[in-house]
Amino acid sequence: MDETLRSIPAEAWPLIDLLFNITCVVTAIWLAITVFVLWRRAASNLTTSSDATPNLKATPDFLSVDTQARKEAIKRGEAFDRQLDKQEKEEAANALRKAQPKETRLSRLARLVSLFMALFSLATMVSGTVFQVTFMGQIWEKYSASERLMKVVHDHPLGVGVTVLVIVYNIVTYVTNRKWKEN
Repeated sequence: MDETLRSIPAEAWPLIDLLFNITCVVTAIWLAITVFVLWRRAASNLTTSSDATPNLKATPDFLSVDTQARKEAIKRGEAFDRQLDKQEKEEAANALRKAQPKETRLSRLARLVSLFMALFSLATMVSGTVFQVTFMGQIWEKYSASERLMKVVHDHPLGVGVTVLVIVYNIVTYVTNRKWKEN
């Protein structure tokens, strides 16, 4: 045996070690799967087809009353009734919510247009002030991005104030008109 091991070249030993490790891992996986399958069969009361024997004395289960299963079925029915009551209350609340006067398409459109115009005005004002071609070089060298924004606010306080007011009003009315569900 020692002579056989000595006759193996030294370059082959890393390959032999790798193949040995792979064989051990595959064997361990196969063994784990086999044990798992056997445990599952035992837990599910399954037998292989070769072990199966006919039981001529078998009787059906439905001929006797299972009181425990009956009690559990009654409990499930009561839980279903509670769920149904809860669902009916939610449907009643939804019906009440739907009965309230709805926001018309025209008012929704007007609010959307005013928000769009406020955002457009703000963007136009910022771009017009900050990115003018004649002042671009001077502003770029003199001011940072935050200073440029502050210059817009300083030069046009009324326009910025009205624009911010319209944006905040639209956001607040959107949030307050939504019916948020509490979980």
